[in-house]
Amino acid sequence: MAADDNRVLFVEEPEPGEEEICASADPWKILVADDEPEIHDITRIALNSYVFEGRGVKLLSAYSGEDVKQILSREDDVALVLLDVVMEREDTGLTLVQYVREKLGNQMIRIVLRTGQPGKVPENEVITRYDINDYKAKTELTAQKLFTTVTASLRAYSSLKIIERNRRGLERIIKSTATIFEQRSLSQFATGVLEQLQEILKGASGTVRCATGAYAVSGGGDTFTILAATGDCGGKTGLPVQQAFPPEVMARFGELSAKGGEEFFGDEYLGVFQTKESFSCLLYLSGCSLLSSMERNLIRVYASNVAIGFDNISLTREIIDTQKEVIYTLGEIVETRSKETANHVTRVAEFCYLLAKKYGMDETSAERLKLASPMHDIGKIGTPESILHKPGKLTREEFEIIKTHADAGYYILKNSKRQIMQTAAIVAWQHHEKWDGTGYPQGLSREDIHIYGRIAAVADVFDALSHERCYKEAWPMDRIVDLFKSESGKHFDPALVEIFLGEQDQFIVINNRFPE
Repeated sequence: MAADDNRVLFVEEPEPGEEEICASADPWKILVADDEPEIHDITRIALNSYVFEGRGVKLLSAYSGEDVKQILSREDDVALVLLDVVMEREDTGLTLVQYVREKLGNQMIRIVLRTGQPGKVPENEVITRYDINDYKAKTELTAQKLFTTVTASLRAYSSLKIIERNRRGLERIIKSTATIFEQRSLSQFATGVLEQLQEILKGASGTVRCATGAYAVSGGGDTFTILAATGDCGGKTGLPVQQAFPPEVMARFGELSAKGGEEFFGDEYLGVFQTKESFSCLLYLSGCSLLSSMERNLIRVYASNVAIGFDNISLTREIIDTQKEVIYTLGEIVETRSKETANHVTRVAEFCYLLAKKYGMDETSAERLKLASPMHDIGKIGTPESILHKPGKLTREEFEIIKTHADAGYYILKNSKRQIMQTAAIVAWQHHEKWDGTGYPQGLSREDIHIYGRIAAVADVFDALSHERCYKEAWPMDRIVDLFKSESGKHFDPALVEIFLGEQDQFIVINNRFPE
C-alpha cells in the first residue's frame, strides 16, 4: 500500500455556516466555532454516529466571530457551542461569550471553550470571569473526552429547557386561571378551561398536543352533562356523559367518581374533582400519548386549580341569585300594591334584556339591566293607594304626586355601591323621560337620557299597554304598533322603536310565557 493511502481522508470542507446532519429526527444543534478547518473535520468525524436521548446531532460551522453571530441570529435552538478562544483576534472567543450571555440574553446555550494555547488564557481566570460551562485544551479533547463533554453539555441543556418549559407552563396556568375565573356562567367557564388548556399544551410548532377535550359538570347528582367540548367531542355539548364517552371511559369514570382522582390510561386522561359546593367536575382528554411527563404534570396542576374555580362560580351564582330574588320580591311588592301582577316586573326585565342585546349592549350590561329593571317603580312605595288604585283619569294634582315616584325611587337606591343597585337607580329615575324632552322628572332629552332609561321606557310602556289595568283595557298589538310608530322620536328613542318593530314576535312570546 502506498504511503499516500495511509492518510486520513476528510470530507469536503463546508462553507461557513453550512450544516451537516449526522442523524435525522429532530437532532441536537451544535455550533463548532474555530478558524482551523481541521478542528471542524475531526469534530465531525468524532460525532458522526453520536446519539443522545434518541437524537443525533446537526453540526453548524463558524470560522470567525462574525460567522458565530450570524448563525446564532437565525438559529435560536442551538444547544452547544464548541468555541475556540483565539480566532481572528486573541480574545474573539471570550468576546463572543459576553455577546451570547449579555447581548443575546441566552442563558440556555451551553458554551465549551477550546484553546490551543492554554497558557495565554489561564483556566481559573476564564472560569471565574466568564459564564462558560467548560474549558478544554484542544490536545486533551480526544474522541472519548469529546463524547463525555458533549453528553454532559446536552444533558444540562435538556434539563434547563425542561425547567424553562415548566416555568412557562406554570405562568400560562396562572394567567389562564385568572382569565377563566372572570367567566360567571358554568358553560362559559368550562369553555374557557378547554381553550386555555389548549394554549398551555401547544408545542413549539404551535400545534395543540391533545386532539380532544371535554368538560362535564354535575350539580351534586348522578347526571353529568357536557358543558364544553373540542375536537371529536365538539358536537356533544349538552349531552349526558353516557352518550358522549365510550364504555371503557365510563368504566374508569365509575371507579373515580366516588372518591375523585385522575389518571392517564393509554391515549386518554380522565380527572374527577369534587368541589366544596357539592359540584363534581369531569375533565376528559384524548390524544395524550405524545405528551411529555412535564405536560402531564401541567394538566394535573391546571385541573386542580380549575376545580377551585367551579366553587367560586357556585358561590357567585348563589350571591347573584339572592340579589335577584330580593330585587324581584321588592318589585313584586310594589306592583302588588298598585294592583299590577307580579309577572309585570318579570316581563319588563325580559323586554329590557331583549332590547339591550339587539341594541348591541354587551352581555354583562344587558344582564345587569335585566336584574335591575324590576325595581323601576320602587318609588311607588310612597305613593298613596287612592292614587295607585284610581280607576279613572288622574287629576293634575294627583299626576304631580305620582310623578314623584321617579325621584323617590332614585333616592332610595342611589347610595348603594352595588352595580345592580346603581343601574336600578338610573332606571327608576329616567324611565319616564322622553326622547323629545317632555318627560319627567328632569326633562332630559335624546342621548342625555341614559340608555338604561330609554330601554326601560319602551319595555314598561309596551307591558302597560298590552295588559289590562285598573284604568284601561289591554290594547291589541296593531294599536300598540301604531302608537310606537307615532311616538318614535317623540316619546321613544327611534333606534329602539325600530328594534321593537322588528322583534314584535319576540315581545309576544315573552308576554305568553309570563301571563297575567
